[in-house]
Amino acid sequence: MASLLVIAVAVALPGARRWSERETLIGTRREELARWRGVAAAESLLSAGVDARSMRMSSFAQRPLGAPSTALVSASLQSLLQRYADESQLTVSELNVAGEQDSLATTLPMLPATLVALGDIYSVADLLTRIQGGSALLDVRALTVQVNPARASTGGGELLQVTVLVHAPYVIE
Repeated sequence: MASLLVIAVAVALPGARRWSERETLIGTRREELARWRGVAAAESLLSAGVDARSMRMSSFAQRPLGAPSTALVSASLQSLLQRYADESQLTVSELNVAGEQDSLATTLPMLPATLVALGDIYSVADLLTRIQGGSALLDVRALTVQVNPARASTGGGELLQVTVLVHAPYVIE
């Protein structure tokens, strides 16, 4: 009988140990699963928040420029002003996006740009309309329109020289 009891304990003890280890492993896996479900829920909430913010931002008519670096924001601003001038049928004589950033900007940094171009009154008006109503938020700080007597158009009228100083708020994405 004693030998039977020893054999039963010898067989039952490893089985009980394996049972306990399996229960511990199941508990650990359940905790990991709960953590992963929490991460997935947080990620879905974050994704929903980002999507909602993007929808709100896209509803604004004008937005700050955005790029991974200030140099790329500068290039983007230069390209935008050149496109506006081309679409307005202006001849660009100077386009300078280099300069000191606006130190008075309170919420977003602002990048200055100066555009000097030649065209008729309709081209100048079209340029100003594009700057004012375009997708990028541009703050016109100075505007000079003057007659350029050195260049006469073929119709006998004189071309105008427009100089526009804009500051463009931007975000680094």
